[in-house]
Amino acid sequence: MATIDNDVDSVKKIRGELLDTVDDLQEQLKKTDAAIEEVAAVWGDSQFVKFKEGFEQDKDVINPLCKDIEDFEGDVLLPLENILRRYLEL
Repeated sequence: MATIDNDVDSVKKIRGELLDTVDDLQEQLKKTDAAIEEVAAVWGDSQFVKFKEGFEQDKDVINPLCKDIEDFEGDVLLPLENILRRYLEL
């Protein structure tokens, strides 16, 4: 059975962890993209081209996922935290 977490600190912690994860993922994507572009300048065999295309497809999935996570944090978890604060009079 599903339960609802009504601990404000837990909700706040989850919000922070989600945002930190998105930031870390976006930073790693930038670093990886830059490294791939650097390698692409000197190495263009068919296997590398295939790898690069796969990475571009992954980015097309990861970037919207990051946006969805940010939206969930701001549109669902933040309002939930605010409701809990009012309910618990914190």
